[in-house]
Amino acid sequence: MVVQSGASNAYTSVDVDVDVRSLMRRVPRGVWIGALAAVLVVVALTALPGAYSAVSDGFSRLGSGDGRWIALALGLEALSFLGHIILFRTVFLDRSSRVDFAASYEITMAGHAATRVFGAAGAGGIAVTVWALRRAGLAARTIASRMAGFLVLLYSFYAVTVAAVGIGLWTGLLPGGGSAALTLLPGLIALGVVAAVLTAAATSGRLVARAPEKVRRRLEPAADAVMGGVQEALVVLRRRDPGLIGGAMWWAFDIAVLWACFNAFGTAPAIAIVVLGYFLGLVGNALPFLGSVGGVDGGMIGALVALGADPVTTVVAVVVYRLISCWLPAIPGAFAYLQLRKRAAGWQDGDAEPAVVAEPARLAPVTRIDVAPAPTPRIAA
Repeated sequence: MVVQSGASNAYTSVDVDVDVRSLMRRVPRGVWIGALAAVLVVVALTALPGAYSAVSDGFSRLGSGDGRWIALALGLEALSFLGHIILFRTVFLDRSSRVDFAASYEITMAGHAATRVFGAAGAGGIAVTVWALRRAGLAARTIASRMAGFLVLLYSFYAVTVAAVGIGLWTGLLPGGGSAALTLLPGLIALGVVAAVLTAAATSGRLVARAPEKVRRRLEPAADAVMGGVQEALVVLRRRDPGLIGGAMWWAFDIAVLWACFNAFGTAPAIAIVVLGYFLGLVGNALPFLGSVGGVDGGMIGALVALGADPVTTVVAVVVYRLISCWLPAIPGAFAYLQLRKRAAGWQDGDAEPAVVAEPARLAPVTRIDVAPAPTPRIAA
């Protein structure tokens, strides 16, 4: 590189070693993914026929929704969160646990608010949940196994529903139709995920035991978490705990919110289309965007339109659904986080206080009263 000297106006040759690759590595991966997604969105809006007009027309209809359907959607979302709280309490409450219904509410809502801020596959919500459970006195190993069990129970509804609805649409058993890439393929992938989890739980111990010692030390925590999670899930299933209904409530009522939003601005497609488009769109939660903005929204709109839903109605329905399902609950979630901090501080204070041993009861001292003998009466002679 040639650099001009300001003092003598002479040109001096200076070797400057610029490591472009190291500079690129310093840029967070989320920035690259976000930039790529933004480019793809721009390309899609300009290249796909009618995409830009569908989006603009959809946003122009935001103020024309039926308020009765919107009110119904708000109530359905409250029931969805109630289901999440019920399932969480079912998994984490036992004789020695402090995670009662109130704590489950605060952890669930605070975790949701954190997920809106840190969208990468719910990493923010998991961090808040683990922090709260540690303050509640649960051991790290117990938290790992029960968190895995909770996720196994919750997402088993996801996988089973995608498999049933996807294959049902492809075979024609469910009305709606759709290409094999959007129906059969997701259904088979969902079945494969279920089989992989069960196989991993059954064989992970043996595989880790056969691995070299260095590899075994790295794999043992993950293997223990998988095995412990499946075992925790099986324990809840075997005791037929009624709290399992919470997992079904979480998904069913949240999908119903999307269905209600469709009806608020037009006509909803077949329920099987709504269900499958909903689940396919949620794959965008894995993208590390702020609150998964763009990932879920774009994925859900794209999947629903590809399955045959009206583009204009889909845009406005998904936007309002995301507002009700994701952003409005973050407001009570922020207050729940403040309440959770107070509760966690109380848990710590309770652990720090020394045990008070009750002293044995003592009888009150008896006051002794000396009574002088009465004088003997004298009889006169």
